[in-house]
Amino acid sequence: MRAAMRRLALLLLLPLLASCEWVADPMKFTREDVPRYKANAEHPAPPANPTALKVMAWNVKYGACRVDFWFDFWGDRVQLTEGEVNDCLTKVAALVREYDPDILMTEEIEVDSKRSAYVDMVRFLLENTNLNYATFDETWNSRYVPSEGVGRITLGNAIFSRYPITRAERIRQVDRTDQDVLTATFYIKRAIGRAEIDLGDRQVAAYVVHTEAYDFDGTKQKQIQQIYDVLKAETMPWVIGGDFNELPPVCDEKAEAGTAESCEGKLKLAGYLDERASSKGTEYEQPPYTPSVMKPYYDDFEPYISLARYGVGEAAQLPYFTHTVLGPDGVNDEGVAGRWNRTLDYLFIRKGETWTNTDVLQEPGRLGITGDPSRLSDHAPVVGTWGLP
Repeated sequence: MRAAMRRLALLLLLPLLASCEWVADPMKFTREDVPRYKANAEHPAPPANPTALKVMAWNVKYGACRVDFWFDFWGDRVQLTEGEVNDCLTKVAALVREYDPDILMTEEIEVDSKRSAYVDMVRFLLENTNLNYATFDETWNSRYVPSEGVGRITLGNAIFSRYPITRAERIRQVDRTDQDVLTATFYIKRAIGRAEIDLGDRQVAAYVVHTEAYDFDGTKQKQIQQIYDVLKAETMPWVIGGDFNELPPVCDEKAEAGTAESCEGKLKLAGYLDERASSKGTEYEQPPYTPSVMKPYYDDFEPYISLARYGVGEAAQLPYFTHTVLGPDGVNDEGVAGRWNRTLDYLFIRKGETWTNTDVLQEPGRLGITGDPSRLSDHAPVVGTWGLP
């Protein structure tokens, strides 16, 4: 019924699509500069010429914390109130201040969306953390999304820094090919965000990414390869963080081809406790994971958590899981409470460089934080200290 109603609503918008002004930005760019922002608040000045940087990457779930939306299949919400968004972001900002990163990459951050009460989340985090500069990489800009009454939406990824951002750009990623033209018109357009940061005695590049989650045509794998190619071509020292929507390459090719026995005791590929049966057969069904696509990142870059540390088996890997759709205060159809159950978020630097104090901030007490990340998003923050080359 929902799918039929969405198709009908989209058909009614055909006259608008044919008009001069786009109801959904087609984002016909390959690589382009994007705006930079500076905090109005006076934040502490960072140390000059640092030799290491604290880095954090976090999918902040459009300021919804643990409010369950209709597309999560655990709730029926379509929009948030301004109070809900501000309360959530206040807690998010408090946790960011506790960890106090020099660079923060965020995914699923919004600046002018009906579902998040039109709150400018980039500006909110700029004014309520110790981060002085930011850039916003828009990936979804629609004046009106008819599906479920979502309405106006402006979503993207952002990079925040204590140090000046001297240039910011976004690099268009490949689009899905498994959608009809109307759905594709109103769908998110993935992009790689890049910022050049001036540390005084050197410049570094920071990247933020958020790849496709629901495709069945190999788009995500192409996007991950594209990100790899961009990083290999980067001439500055760089760090990347984000939601890759892919598991680490613990399993072998045989397992990924569908023989689960070879993955037993290594990595869970399907059947997660937060997947609801009602999502099967919909556009939000979880496609098969293909961990091998992440292998070049572990071979050619430095991951913040090595595969040796990640370990074998769910008990060993649990401390490094970064995602769960179902929050800790909810239960699934079998009555099991939600908990972190898979790894989708990562940090990488160039091969031969060093990470220290890396972790996944899953709960209070990790690296001294008192906030509870499990109630602030469906993704946990991933963090580490990057020793500059």
